[in-house]
Amino acid sequence: MRVLDLGCGDGHDLLAWNVVSTDDVTGVDINGARVAAARERFPGRTYWQAAGESLPFADGSFDRVISNAGVPYMDIAKAFTEAHRVLLPGGRLSISVHRWNFTMTELRNCFPKPIPTLFRLYVIANGIIFYCTGRTVRSFTGMTESFQTKRGLRIALCRAGFENISFSEWADGRLVVEASKRKRAGQVAGVATAA
Repeated sequence: MRVLDLGCGDGHDLLAWNVVSTDDVTGVDINGARVAAARERFPGRTYWQAAGESLPFADGSFDRVISNAGVPYMDIAKAFTEAHRVLLPGGRLSISVHRWNFTMTELRNCFPKPIPTLFRLYVIANGIIFYCTGRTVRSFTGMTESFQTKRGLRIALCRAGFENISFSEWADGRLVVEASKRKRAGQVAGVATAA
């Protein structure tokens, strides 16, 4: 199976996503130093420095796209559109995201420092925008961050073309989202049948 790890950071164990050693894993992250660390840590995988909102891969390049809390730091609508584009028909998206309580903890931890507090307030406002519209807004620094809700995620995923959306929760409180790209007519279990 060809797996794209979106926002891979310095690489990590992918057992939580049921990725096995025989899977062909490609990771992308915007941070070049983290990509270099991932290459050193997991030499059997391929890593690219790239933004999740503009992936350097052809349409239908992957069977599965995963992301371990990387999507909250992206323009989520654009990242979902790109994930949908690079997935094969019938491909799966599996991501974990931050919930409201994570953002509130971060706000408490940065108070009373004014700049970090202002940024956390932006994250809260962006989370509310995401809840209402399924879209996020870049901050004045050019960064994007928000908290996510099921409602906002469902809106953004449907807009990108995903279906079969489901939610669960990991023990650490992160929200886990699964969705799939529609299969082509006549396609069975990831294989196109002859017409």
